[in-house]
Amino acid sequence: MQFNIFFRVILLYLFLSSTLVSGTPNNIHFFDDKPKSLVKDFYIYRYLQKSTTTSSEAWKLLEQTNHMSMKLFHAYANKLDEPGVKKVSRCLKMKLEPLLKSDNECLAIKFSPYYATLMDKKKLKEVKKRLSKYEISKSLHVIYSNNPHATMVKGDSKLFFDIFNKVGSKYRVNFLDYEISKEKIKELEKNSKINTTIKLTVTNRKLKNFNKSLIHIDRYAKTLSHESLFFLGLNALQLRYNSLAMAFFDEAYKRAYYRMDKDKILFWQFLVSKDKKYEKAIKRSFDLNIYTLLVGAKNGRIITTKASKKHPSYDETNPFEWVKLLRDSRNKTSQELEKIANTFLYDSTLPHFTYLMERASNYKDHYFPLPYMQYLKGADKQRIALIMAIARQESRFIPASVSTAYALGMMQFMPFLAKDIAKNEKMKNFDLDDMFNQKIALDFANIHLDWLENSLYHPLFIAYAYNGGIGFTKRLLQSNTFRKGKYEPLLSMELVYYSESRKYGKKVLANYVTYMHILGEPISIYELIVDLTDPIKTDKFRTN
Repeated sequence: MQFNIFFRVILLYLFLSSTLVSGTPNNIHFFDDKPKSLVKDFYIYRYLQKSTTTSSEAWKLLEQTNHMSMKLFHAYANKLDEPGVKKVSRCLKMKLEPLLKSDNECLAIKFSPYYATLMDKKKLKEVKKRLSKYEISKSLHVIYSNNPHATMVKGDSKLFFDIFNKVGSKYRVNFLDYEISKEKIKELEKNSKINTTIKLTVTNRKLKNFNKSLIHIDRYAKTLSHESLFFLGLNALQLRYNSLAMAFFDEAYKRAYYRMDKDKILFWQFLVSKDKKYEKAIKRSFDLNIYTLLVGAKNGRIITTKASKKHPSYDETNPFEWVKLLRDSRNKTSQELEKIANTFLYDSTLPHFTYLMERASNYKDHYFPLPYMQYLKGADKQRIALIMAIARQESRFIPASVSTAYALGMMQFMPFLAKDIAKNEKMKNFDLDDMFNQKIALDFANIHLDWLENSLYHPLFIAYAYNGGIGFTKRLLQSNTFRKGKYEPLLSMELVYYSESRKYGKKVLANYVTYMHILGEPISIYELIVDLTDPIKTDKFRTN
């Protein structure tokens, strides 16, 4: 079978999207009345892992899949009686050494410019010869050349991005950190992939030479996102082009959609210019974020709602009930959403009430409930505030949440981590559905946070580790970030290289400060941020 057929096969399966729950479904009829959703995908994934699931059942479930993630694709490949799909799955799972021993089609499916950078010239020459008929051969020619940077720059923009954006950070620093001409920049800025390049380079402070080239990017280029323009402003700032930084920030503000992004840009304009008009603009914001907190904005729309009793009919631990509520509340007016919300004003469904009410206000009202506090008895206020801050960001406290990555429950535990904690705690008959139980979710959160706090003592760094993993957080802290210096530690907060963790950390920090106020122990966000440059107060990774 030719590779182009493999390619069509994987595209077909990657883009086919269009009762009380308890454990892995026993038979395929479980799915008959379940709507297409991430929740259904999660249970399909679990059903496909059963040894008794047949190929014909897998084909039937394929038609019912909502979102074909790579994880789900591999599960289908294991069951479907389709050799092509099985081969694609097998090849995609291979590490470098076994991949090199596979056939050319398999090699072409998985081999990448990053893999090429891990090989010596002799082995790469052989791979280059084997893949000469495939598109990747152009990238391999660059990496194999005596001067990869010069060869890359001579090619077109597609080749440039195929190399620069796909090799690892070490290779970029060692072999691609050179200034490029204004003419090349003008060519590259016409392609939207320049946004990835900007993010990869500005968040890596070791690329001192390449980043100098970025000052020549036209801030009016239509391909640039507001985030890229913001990064370009930070880059110009580090190169001491303050006026240029302000110009990039101006354009970033115009293109930003979310209020937090606009407040972030205004805050940096205030830092650079000291012009009070930017501070005043932030104080007028309806949002609650670290930037409004830092300028002392008085947000009168923080609401802490309480309720009593259990909802008489709604099962908050059933993820399909949550799917139904989400669908029933689509395309509703504010008045209609408030009406639905009021039917959930009970202690057991307080998160559902606050979620709907925030939507009804177009997220201008900020609800900070304290649900399920009966399961946090004995915890100190710092731990309660941290758990609530994380849960608010992870799931808005919804007990039966399921993410695209199949993170589960109010605290959004990944299955592997939940299983590991259950094993360590010697829990008998643990099932992943147990993560939809509020008490178990909060117990696991306490256990996991105890472990994280052995190494991390600051809510921001704990948030990074909760979201991106402790390994990521350790690497981040040991990469010369969060040190004393101009614009620090705010600059380090903006340059966290994992986009999701960067945004997540800032939101959790704002939640944490707000909850500490609600719990009667006000804490200064300014002091929390200042502490980030002092390892003794924040982590063990920079003090060992």
